[in-house]
Amino acid sequence: MNNAQKLKKIAKGFTVLCAEDNDALRLNVLKLLKKFFDTVLVAPDGKEALEIFKKNRVDLVISDINMPHINGWDLTQRIQEIDPRVRVIIMSAFDDKEHLMSAIQNGVFSYFKKPVNVTQLIQTLLKAVLEIKKEKQNQTFLMHLKSIFNYQSSMVLMLDKKKPILANRFLLEFFDVENIDEFKKTYANLGDSFMAHDGFLYNHGGVDWFDVIELNEGKLFHIKIKDKMNEIKHFTLRYKNIPDEKNYAIILFDDITELDLLNFNDEVQEEAQPKEIKTLFNLLEVIKKNKIIIEVHNYYKGLSITNNATITSIGDSSIKLKSTFTQLKSMQFEHKTILVCEALPYPLECVQVSKMSFENLEVELKGLQFVKNSAIQRKTIRVVPDEKQRVELLIGERKFQNEIEVEDISLDAVKLRLDYCPAGLDEEIFLDIVLNLQKESFTFNTKAKLLKKSESKHSFTLVFVFIDAKKSELVKYITKRQMAIIREFKGMQNG
Repeated sequence: MNNAQKLKKIAKGFTVLCAEDNDALRLNVLKLLKKFFDTVLVAPDGKEALEIFKKNRVDLVISDINMPHINGWDLTQRIQEIDPRVRVIIMSAFDDKEHLMSAIQNGVFSYFKKPVNVTQLIQTLLKAVLEIKKEKQNQTFLMHLKSIFNYQSSMVLMLDKKKPILANRFLLEFFDVENIDEFKKTYANLGDSFMAHDGFLYNHGGVDWFDVIELNEGKLFHIKIKDKMNEIKHFTLRYKNIPDEKNYAIILFDDITELDLLNFNDEVQEEAQPKEIKTLFNLLEVIKKNKIIIEVHNYYKGLSITNNATITSIGDSSIKLKSTFTQLKSMQFEHKTILVCEALPYPLECVQVSKMSFENLEVELKGLQFVKNSAIQRKTIRVVPDEKQRVELLIGERKFQNEIEVEDISLDAVKLRLDYCPAGLDEEIFLDIVLNLQKESFTFNTKAKLLKKSESKHSFTLVFVFIDAKKSELVKYITKRQMAIIREFKGMQNG
């Protein structure tokens, strides 16, 4: 792409003013400029050019020097008094050192001797437009920053090479200081003000709070701190580098004291309580507001399917997530879903899929509660057998081989479903398991100990932990079974 094409592409919305007393030259410049700029204004002398400038928002001025009423130098000076951001390009029949020095002293962007080389003029116009666009972007950024600082409910602290340089009024009021200099003097290490709390950010054991947030840009941290009334407040804190501004960063503090989360970690029950459910949805609102990424876990026949998601909306008893096609497909076959997030004290279990849209990649989940123990804490892979398995229990001298179903198996344990539960399981037993996969059999013998027993209306579920087992055959089976499950799941995705 040449300079003319670049200029035409980026000059949209720009206004150019041309001041030239030579009618023929003014017409030629007008024709050239209209090829690139949306609005081109012209004037036959400096006086009219100044009046036009005062009535219009002009980005760029091209001017002759010797003109009636007001010459090019005076026009440049008056324009820059009104708006020093405007770029002025001078065209002159003179090329002497005196005029060049005047151009420099008047802050002229560029100086051309007539007749002007069109290629060089286009190159200069492109350079001027690029500078103006960058300046406008910086102004937009500063306006946005000012809006964040002065009108958001968050406390905001701006840093330059780790040193505070700006603070909004909410932060100054909270810390009861008049200005940023007083803040820096009073709070030389802000982290020393953060109170100790399990899972929260604070200085301890050689760990400096700022080192932690600098290495974890965008992550949500919790802090506990006292205000000027000596009341304990709970904030979330996030650290963000400013794009394209090296060494500059912002720290955002959001007060979430009203959500009553400080003692929440110690209050999570095995069964969800009304207060816990309310606090849970308060936490989900914090996650949604801060656009925090959530890890979604599903288990298809033991195969872990994990992808990221974001919360799109929250109802009275449900949440909507946007995730991947693969994750939604896994939820379709196994409705129990586990959500993990840095802002949650425990994994969140969702037992009901209410609505699902593959077109929008969105799913609505219900039946939410915290779980202290979940599948994501497994240390070994579990797989669900697909074919008929044979299992025998040797309890003392008795052999038990009635209808026994292997629900899942890992390198460390096996979960069995039985029609009725035999006696003597409190002692160490012997397991004889034959696992079948694609016309191949895998025999596994081991001592085992009962870990957990549960009873339903028609069956018992027993979990046995292996003792000193030789696992070579089991490793082969689990490896092959996992690959078979992966192929099966991929086939369902394509279907």
